[in-house]
Amino acid sequence: MKSLVASVAFVLSLAVAGSVAAQTAPAPAPAPAPAPGLSGSGGSIQSPLFKAWIADYQKAGGEPIAYTGQNSAFGISQIESKAADFGVTAMPLSDADLKTKGLSQFPFVISGTVLVTNVPGLESGKLRMDAATLAAIFLGKVTKWNDPALKTLNPGLDLPDWPITVAHRTDPASMSLLLTSYLSAVSPEWKAGPGAGETVAWPIGLGGKGNAGISEIMSGTMGTISYVEYAYALDHKLDLVALKNRDGAFVTPSPAAFSAFANSAPWTATKGFGVQTLDRPGKATWPLVLVSYGLLRDDAAPDRAKRVRDFFGWGYANGDADIVKLGYAPVPAPVKAAVQAKWKAAK
Repeated sequence: MKSLVASVAFVLSLAVAGSVAAQTAPAPAPAPAPAPGLSGSGGSIQSPLFKAWIADYQKAGGEPIAYTGQNSAFGISQIESKAADFGVTAMPLSDADLKTKGLSQFPFVISGTVLVTNVPGLESGKLRMDAATLAAIFLGKVTKWNDPALKTLNPGLDLPDWPITVAHRTDPASMSLLLTSYLSAVSPEWKAGPGAGETVAWPIGLGGKGNAGISEIMSGTMGTISYVEYAYALDHKLDLVALKNRDGAFVTPSPAAFSAFANSAPWTATKGFGVQTLDRPGKATWPLVLVSYGLLRDDAAPDRAKRVRDFFGWGYANGDADIVKLGYAPVPAPVKAAVQAKWKAAK
């Protein structure tokens, strides 16, 4: 995964006052006070959860915490450069990458990339799609909503004779990486062409920055299909698509469908709790699942590292209500216990 390199410019100005005859050296400037509270950086898809968690944490007596959401690469770069107390990524780093970067990693919430449309007359969740047809749409080979491939998947559904407009992210995004990895797995043509990445050369469509950019395109363009994070789709009342999973079942996205794989996933097989989430088996499983991970520096000041762990520990114990309310899914209780046991051993 490509990491962004944070660039910060500092301008320092000094003013010298007093008589030229003064012989005493100026007093050294006082050291800047440590920034109040903690800071975190990472993806935008976790921003609603952190907003809720931080507010509830402070009501419970916790300290102020600032979270800046852009994308996973931003979160990784900020924690690498010591510009944040914790980072957040929606794609796990390998154990080798964690060792190289001097980081530790832990999962804290499960969500999903979902397909959304703006086709008036189609009820949310009723339109069915399979991987091959989805790839053909994003390649520009299926261009009408009443294409025979879509009609075969949706018998009895009144599909309009409208052109299909694809909307895609222009900024680096874990959701783009997940979707393009999925398309690469099911379509040799996609794999040989755009391939998989946080950014790719999309063959067709309109580009927008972030979920907000996608939403703006969709609201102004009839017949659009795109992808966003599920909680965002719920909040903005975007119409969802049911997707055929690897077991042949058409699944409508939901927190239950995102977490269907979680209880059987090998979370503790790696030091960083990284698990494969793309197109996992199970009739109830959504194919495009995202797990969000927190990142901590191994050389963080012990006090600040403890405060970060305290915040996420509070989230493990008290944050599931916010997770469910916002449309995410919690990680399984045994995984939380394994993470906290590792924290305790690290102390």
